[in-house]
Amino acid sequence: MTAIVERERTERQRRVRHVAELLDELEEQRRHLYRLKAGGAKPAGLRDLKRDHEETRRRLQAALGSHSR
Repeated sequence: MTAIVERERTERQRRVRHVAELLDELEEQRRHLYRLKAGGAKPAGLRDLKRDHEETRRRLQAALGSHSR
């Protein structure tokens, strides 16, 4: 029984780290986009970065949704 509890705890810690990494990635992308916008970047020039940001949001949503109880 102890091995099962330890495995569950380790899995939970891994998920928590993964979610934290995704949140950090989203924050960095958001700041980068704001810096570029403030610098006068055109919307077309931000298209790929916005797409990357949305993909990261989807990955976070999947990570949270797949582990909901």
